Amino acid sequence: MSIPVIGDDYQPDKTPAKMKTIICNLLLATALVFGVVMVSAQASPVETLASDNIQTLKGKIGPYAVTMQLAPRDFEEGRFVGSYFYNDRPNSKFRLKLVKMETINLHGSMKVVLEEYTATGRHTGTFNGQYECRGDYFAGTFTNSQGRKFKFVLE
Repeated sequence: MSIPVIGDDYQPDKTPAKMKTIICNLLLATALVFGVVMVSAQASPVETLASDNIQTLKGKIGPYAVTMQLAPRDFEEGRFVGSYFYNDRPNSKFRLKLVKMETINLHGSMKVVLEEYTATGRHTGTFNGQYECRGDYFAGTFTNSQGRKFKFVLE
């Protein structure tokens, strides 16, 4: 049995950079999914509803008090992942569709873009913010259909 020696016949790794990026992103996404599952399995001050996957966050969009329900384990781009309503109008429920998700770190921090839809399917606003799985925190900027921007903080 001979031991391979790096010499004149050595060929450097020829895997295209794009493929390496795809593999790294898949590994990072897998680590994030397992991290979210493990974090969700821990005790949390967030109200748990019928499904242990749903988190209820409360806070404000500008001056308006809201309650948001998200299903972080269902986070997949193009999928509806939650809803919210204005507390003074509980029947004003809006569905939330995940448009973009970018992992910031392996601790559960993500940049998230959610689009708001009415019951009739009309796009009426966009949440662009940072979601913290460990702290059950979502904050950033909400833009309504008229282009007005409001800061939001939900915990």
